[in-house]
Amino acid sequence: MGTTTQADTDTEETRPNLAAMADELDPGEVMEDHADDVAAALERATEGGVEVTWLQAQSCTGCTMSVLQAEFTGMEEAISRFREAVSFHPTLNTVGGEQAMEHLSASPDILIVEGSIPTEVPRAATLGHDEQGEPRPILDWVVSLAEDAEYVVAIGSCSSYGGLPAAKAGNAPDKGGRGPTGAKGLQFTGQDEGGVFGPDFESEAGVSVINIPGCPVHPDHFLLTVGTLLNGHEPELDDEGRPHPFFEPNVHATCPLFDEFVDGDMAEHPGDDGCLAEVGCAGFYAFCDDSHRLRNDGTSICRTAGAPCIGCVEPDFWDRFSPFYEKGDSRGEIWDED
Repeated sequence: MGTTTQADTDTEETRPNLAAMADELDPGEVMEDHADDVAAALERATEGGVEVTWLQAQSCTGCTMSVLQAEFTGMEEAISRFREAVSFHPTLNTVGGEQAMEHLSASPDILIVEGSIPTEVPRAATLGHDEQGEPRPILDWVVSLAEDAEYVVAIGSCSSYGGLPAAKAGNAPDKGGRGPTGAKGLQFTGQDEGGVFGPDFESEAGVSVINIPGCPVHPDHFLLTVGTLLNGHEPELDDEGRPHPFFEPNVHATCPLFDEFVDGDMAEHPGDDGCLAEVGCAGFYAFCDDSHRLRNDGTSICRTAGAPCIGCVEPDFWDRFSPFYEKGDSRGEIWDED
């Protein structure tokens, strides 16, 4: 009888679906209690079996920095190797110019896009040069690479829904404008389906764009989603294209200041003690699990630092929730206690 090795048992059927695990466990438990499984998933990219390409468009690089600054006990080496294994990343490339462009795959397995896409002023975001020696718009790159990508991932609110670059500018007639560059998300423009690719777009795997919003993205959300894909599984998505378990809980209902809300203990100004509902908190309208998952190595979130939620994980963030520190009465679907 032959000996069974780890390689023999390491199949897509035996690898964990990390997103599904997150749906069954409390926020943070997968990263804490199953660090080895997450690290093993990331290793599939570092071993060369899966090619990951990361493009940046109209972006502040905040989502990259959020992932770079993440700290996970026992996973440091795996995450560091994953960062190095990404075949192309404008910020992380160790070489520049033509040398860097040589690493840009024409058909990545996973295409990650950070930042909104300027559609009316394409020169606002370019990468490399075309055959005529002119700067090539990132719009062209994204459309071209997405055609053959197994999965397309939008990291952060800008690439998911348009974000700040798509906010109302100057004399734009109403909220939800696309800003001076015609900025769009990959498959959404604000709350409207479509974006750059159109509502019917599907990747080679038959999946729509996977949106992981946040300003910046929560590193857990990103690593668990990409780890799920690397393990050969697909996360369940909600109507806004977000991995379901991370963006189902209502921020207000799970807020650490909820008891203060019930008791009527309201802050008068940002930074004051008490519930922040009267100073513009958008938690009634926002859905994600960060009240329990927390940020900054599991130590805090905006509300525990006295800052109202600004709805950064929701479509049409920025305009929908601004001005941020003023109470708004019509910002969309609201949390229902029932």
